[in-house]
Amino acid sequence: MSGIETVKIIVDAEKEAAKILEDAQKRATEIRKQLTPLIQEQREQILNSAKKEASSIVEVAEKEGKSEAENYGEGSEDQIRLVVEKASRMKDEAVNRLVAIVLEGKA
Repeated sequence: MSGIETVKIIVDAEKEAAKILEDAQKRATEIRKQLTPLIQEQREQILNSAKKEASSIVEVAEKEGKSEAENYGEGSEDQIRLVVEKASRMKDEAVNRLVAIVLEGKA
């Protein structure tokens, strides 16, 4: 093989390598163009999923809060009723003692 044939083989190999590199760069560009919308779509899906989950958590928290408030309200009503009953019993006892003291004082 002569020096000219060797140079020709090297030049052809460089041309083919340049073509392969150019094709690879075009393919990489195409892939990047496809990835951008895919990434955006996945990001939106994740955000929507997070919003739904947050909404669900808030809804559950609201239900639990309402239930707790109702239970607290019922408990408070019971406590108020007990306090009023106790006060009524104590009032009756106090009146009876006062009447007894008054009657003892007259006797």
